[in-house]
This record gives sequence, structure tokens and C-alpha cells, in this order.
Amino acid sequence: MGNGHLENSHNPPAAASDSASAPVSAVIPDSVSASVSASISDSATDSVSNSALAAADNTPVITLQELLLILWALGAGSFFLFHLISYTRFRRKIKPYCRKADPAVPDSVFESVLLDLKIKGRPQLLSCSESASPMLTGFFKPAILLPDLEYTREELSLVLQHELTHYKRYDTWYKLLLLAANSVHWFNPLVYFMVKAANRDLEYSCDDLVIKNGDLSFRKKYSLTILKTMQTQQPPALSTGFSASGKSARSRFANILDGQNKKRGVWALILVLGLAAVSSTLVACNQVQESVNSQESTNIQESANSLESNPVRPPGSYAENLYQYQGTDVDDKVRVSALVQALQFTDLPVQSIEIKTDSEPYRITVKYQVGSRADYRFPQDILTGLSRNAAVLFSLIPEADHISLDLYDEYGYFSGSPYSREDLDTYYGMEYFTADRVNEAAGSLESFTNYLDQVAALKNAEEFYSEDKLIRKQHEEMMKQVYAVIGDDCELIATSFIANNPMNFRGTITEAMAVSPEIQKLAEQNDLLAQYKDKEITFSVHTSRNFKINGPYTNYLFAFDGEKMIAYTQL
Repeated sequence: MGNGHLENSHNPPAAASDSASAPVSAVIPDSVSASVSASISDSATDSVSNSALAAADNTPVITLQELLLILWALGAGSFFLFHLISYTRFRRKIKPYCRKADPAVPDSVFESVLLDLKIKGRPQLLSCSESASPMLTGFFKPAILLPDLEYTREELSLVLQHELTHYKRYDTWYKLLLLAANSVHWFNPLVYFMVKAANRDLEYSCDDLVIKNGDLSFRKKYSLTILKTMQTQQPPALSTGFSASGKSARSRFANILDGQNKKRGVWALILVLGLAAVSSTLVACNQVQESVNSQESTNIQESANSLESNPVRPPGSYAENLYQYQGTDVDDKVRVSALVQALQFTDLPVQSIEIKTDSEPYRITVKYQVGSRADYRFPQDILTGLSRNAAVLFSLIPEADHISLDLYDEYGYFSGSPYSREDLDTYYGMEYFTADRVNEAAGSLESFTNYLDQVAALKNAEEFYSEDKLIRKQHEEMMKQVYAVIGDDCELIATSFIANNPMNFRGTITEAMAVSPEIQKLAEQNDLLAQYKDKEITFSVHTSRNFKINGPYTNYLFAFDGEKMIAYTQL
């Protein structure tokens, strides 16, 4: 059999096929055939049994080491993602309440501190009503947020020195590194203490640089500035906070008032490196199967998407605080006043509220008091805040038909923004706020919360325009030059005869001189013909008055080459 089998194995396929087709009994005796059959049967049974055992032995089993590695990876990713989402939500939450700081004082102080610290670049300087304390936030576009507090020039300088020191040293990136380290060692309680100490020392080191070479009196002033902005809540993980409260504040004041040199940095560094070395031995960084990584990544992404689509709002949120005024009667002046005061989309103080309900349509007029109307000649940001206020008021006061939000300074009314419930969606950028949506917004807390999200997402007025955006920007630049001529104490007056004045003209110098003797006189005085002979020039007449003394009225003739003013004269 053996030799025959070997010979057959060397034959061509056809011969092998013929041999295989021959009956077995013709080749093998009956006794041998029976023995071989029994042997084959037993061998087949053993083979099946062995195959089953082999299959059972090859069943994949997750070892304890792999299980711990998966748990560590899930914990590290979840820890880092949680803080990153919290930081992102914080940035989105405060964005509607941030605006450029009043340039009256901050700009000069800001430039002075930048010069003293030898900082070439500069972060944004914003005022934020939702910020409880000055802080630096952001990585690629950092910004310093100032709370709505009245700072003296010296106090503001101290605050900016502290926050710009954070900016100069890239402390927000350092905080990101600390967060990454804490995420990797999320299971190690010693690392939490390390991160807490590192964040504390970030503030201490900034304090030390600000008060360097300062006497005890200066240190006291700095401590009082911190005390002025005392806060109870912790700043976001990736932002710097100017002040804290409780035991941490007492320790910080002790550090500031301590005039001795501090040399704890080397020991702190040794401690940090030692903790990192010990902690790193507790984690086995072996390779993980690609399927496990893929599943983990999918789970984390789904968790992030769930948080984004269903944000968790804490009790006492802004939406809940406003929703308590749902269904306010238009003639309930106490509740209407409380609702207006609760709105946080503008930081303008309310001077008075007038309510007209003697006949329809019912009207609410809110008078805001500002410092100077000169600061609101191009109020793009404040207009957005007023529009948000109007949208919320209409949703919570169902009987209000018209709402007027007016601006006053010490010299009286100077600007107003009237809104109508039925036409709210016709204003720039407010297409979402149809009458039906406004009326149904406060049906439940959930619907009102979603509505409030739409209100907060309302863009600034300067972003509303598309095709005519450039034209409006050019007009604004021209008006800024006009106000530079007439002065901050004056304002432009729109009168009917100005629109039809022949000196409101766009054309070449020669055409304009033929239209108006005044234009000819202006062109001769400024030698415009030689410089702008074939160019198209815009001539316009404006009437101004001194609003502080309610007069006198003065007419000006201006000549513009595009956005650039090239000549003007008083008529």
C-alpha cells in the first residue's frame, strides 16, 4: 500500500484518477480491508476530538493586563474630553456677553503695560458681564476678559500686568500640558495634588513678577485689587483666574505680603519630576488591538456628540432665571422691570421704563442711560444686544405689541431701536424670529431654552450685510472722518433740504464746479482740479449741531475720493 501510494502520487493526474476509481477490494485483501476501515474510523474520531479541543484552546481571552489598559485608556480619554468640552461650552456661553472694552481708559493703560512688559503681540481686551474675575483664555486667539467692575487706572494696570504676564509666558498652553498629564494619570491621586499646586504656583509666580521691587504699600494695593474681584467659583481648567476665595486667597495674600525672596522652584520641579516618574511606572503602555482602539474612539466620539446635542444645564441657569417671568402681564410694571433688569445681553443701566396700555397696540419703552453718545455713533455690537433683549421680552410678555429700546445720555435722547412683534423677523439677521416662533417660544422650559440658544446665536449687526456690506463699511469710514471734523460735542442732523441740495453730487471736478458755486470755491481753495481732474469725487453737505448746548447749527461741504476725505469747508 505504501509503495503503491507513493507511486500513484508521482503519476499524472489521469492515471491517479483511474487508480482512485478502482474498487478497494481488488487491491487489498478483505482481512486487511476490515482492519484498515476500523483504524480509519478510530483515527477520524480522534481527529474530530482533537480539532474541537484545539478550537476551544484558541478562543480569544482578554488578559488582566489588557483589561486594565483598556480601562486606563477609557479613563484618560474621558477625563481629557470632559474638561475640553467644559472649556468649549464655557467659551460659547460667554461669547454673547463679551464686547470690546471701553477705549476711554483701557487702551492707554493696555499699551503702557504692553510696553513695560516688552510684549510685541497683543491679545484681545474684552469686557464680559458673565466673567466674575479677570482672566486670560484662548490658545490661538487669546483674549483678556474683564468683568463689569469700575477699575481705577492703577487697579486696571495691576490687573493687566498680571494677565499679560500669563500671556507672555504662554500659561494657557502650560495648563493644557497639566491637563494632559492629569488625564494620563487620572487614577493617581498624587497627580491631582501636583496639578493643583502647579496651578497655584502659576498665580503666585505672576504675583511675584508684578510686585517685584514693590514696597509694602504697593503690595497692599495689589492685594486690595485682588480682593475687589474676589470670586467663589473656579475658573475653567484652561483659563487663568485673577482671584479666588477662602483659604486659597488667604495663602495668596500671605505670599504677596511676604517680602522675602522665594526659592521653592527647584524643589517643586524635583517633586513634579519625581511624581511623574513614579506614576509612569504604574501604567503599562503596550500595544492594543486596532479594533479596541477603534471602538474606544467611537465611544468617546458618541459621548461628545451626545453632550453637544443635549447640553446639561445646571439648576438656576440663565434660561430658568428668565423663564420665571413667562406670561408676564404687559401692565405689570414690577415684573416687567424685573425682567428687563434680568436681561444680560447688554450691560447698559436702565434709566426708566414706560408702559402704554390705554389702547392697542400695547407698547413698552425702555430707556437706557449711557455715559456719552459719542461712544455709540456706530453701535453695531450694542444693536445686537438690544435685538436680543427685544426677542426675549416679546416671548415672555405675550401682550406686548411694540418694544422700543432707547438710548439716553445726560443731554437727553439720541438714539432708539423700535421693534414690532409682527415684523421682528424683517430685521437684519433675525429671519428666525417669526411671530409664530416668538409666540410659541415660552410654551415650556425646554422650548424656551432652545429659543434662548437662537437668541444668543444672533450675529452682530456688522455681519448681517452681504452685498452692501462693503458700501456700508465705506460709509462708516467716511462718517468717522466727518465726526473728526465737527468734533465729539456735535452730531449730524438729517434735514429735508439736505437731500435735495445741489451740492450733494458725485462726478468729476469740472462737472461739480458747473453745478454749484460752493463746490467751485472749494475746488479752487484746495487746488482739487490739478490733483483730481478726471477722477470721480463725492461731494456732500451735512448739518451738525452742538448737542451739549442744543445748537448752533452748522453746514459743512465735504469732498471724498472713495473713503478718503480730500477737502471740506464750512458754509
